[in-house]
Amino acid sequence: MKKLAWLILPALLLAYAPVQAQQAEKKDFPARNAKATAPDRQPEDGPGGGKYAHAKVETHEALEAGEHYWLYTPAEPVPEKAPVIAFIHGYGQLNPEGYDAWLEHLCRRGNIVIYPQYQAHGLEPPANYAPNCATSILDAFKYLEADKTRVQPIKEKFAIAGHSAGGVTTANLAADWESLKLPKPKAVMPVQPGRAFSCNCEAQKNGLIPLSDFAGIPEEALLLSVFSDSDHTVGAWCAKEFFVKATKVKAENKNLVEFISSDYGKKSIVATHQTPAAPATRAEMLDVWDWYGYWKLLDGLTDAAFHGKNREYALGDTPQQKDMGSYSDGRPFEKLKVWKGDAEINPDEEYKPVFDRNGNRNQKPPEPKEAEPKKEKPAETPGRKEDKEEEEEF
Repeated sequence: MKKLAWLILPALLLAYAPVQAQQAEKKDFPARNAKATAPDRQPEDGPGGGKYAHAKVETHEALEAGEHYWLYTPAEPVPEKAPVIAFIHGYGQLNPEGYDAWLEHLCRRGNIVIYPQYQAHGLEPPANYAPNCATSILDAFKYLEADKTRVQPIKEKFAIAGHSAGGVTTANLAADWESLKLPKPKAVMPVQPGRAFSCNCEAQKNGLIPLSDFAGIPEEALLLSVFSDSDHTVGAWCAKEFFVKATKVKAENKNLVEFISSDYGKKSIVATHQTPAAPATRAEMLDVWDWYGYWKLLDGLTDAAFHGKNREYALGDTPQQKDMGSYSDGRPFEKLKVWKGDAEINPDEEYKPVFDRNGNRNQKPPEPKEAEPKKEKPAETPGRKEDKEEEEEF
């Protein structure tokens, strides 16, 4: 809930969206330790970690309205060339403030990062989102290549990631990369993608943002489609739909990932639609979802696609991919749930948020019961061996 203010426009629109309280289907509820706190420090190194190749980030802005963009390049030291990640924002996030800690993290790891604005305003036609992004991305390449003293983009190492409406646009860009004249994407990560302000499957099917043919996502691309268990804004339909319809992507190269909420410790840590928010000016808002979740997954995915390493942190249902750190008492935080590329997924399955908007479970755990007194085993009744054998058959 602490990140809500940084994605306020979608939240305001949600006030007008019909959302019904739904019961979560969860069988096991761990005993709670009210003193335990969730992981509160960034790992020192590895995907999601704080060991950086560059000390600074330089920024550049260009173009106007829906084609306006921000360009982040690594500095101190300035590399001769670098891979490129296009980061596509959520609806109404017309500047990078709500995500800039994540953007700077990606850049300081050695990537050029492009943040297309893609909306001139909230009424920008959704059909313009992907073409506007493409215009921004191509202009950024042109700007960098015009001066060889600037960091040169490695077009063969190009990735696309995005959140919410930007998650849908991420999948559209990856599917339409040829017609939009973009470099072939090597890694694609839509996070909590949605095309309507509702977690209802039917609303998402008929949402405003047009959907491309996801069979166009390249065969060799690495794909992570991500959703959360308590996302009242968009649910899971789009994430599942992209996973299923990206038919050319090799099964070993794609996963569907679900973030799991926890109410084990001192306070509930709920996987809402706002959790990817990462403002650099509010360090206290960075948390387990960032370091062990979104940042780690995208780092691992791009490391695998660009450098042939750290694949286990992004794909394969591995311990490294699913790990979310540990509570202060040593108990592991709830692990990510992962489906491999050959899993049978039904996007139309009803989505039921596990936690309500107030951070409470929609289904309460059962009240603890007092242990029943142990019953003594009755003495065996004398009888023939043949009788006992007959009784044991039933």
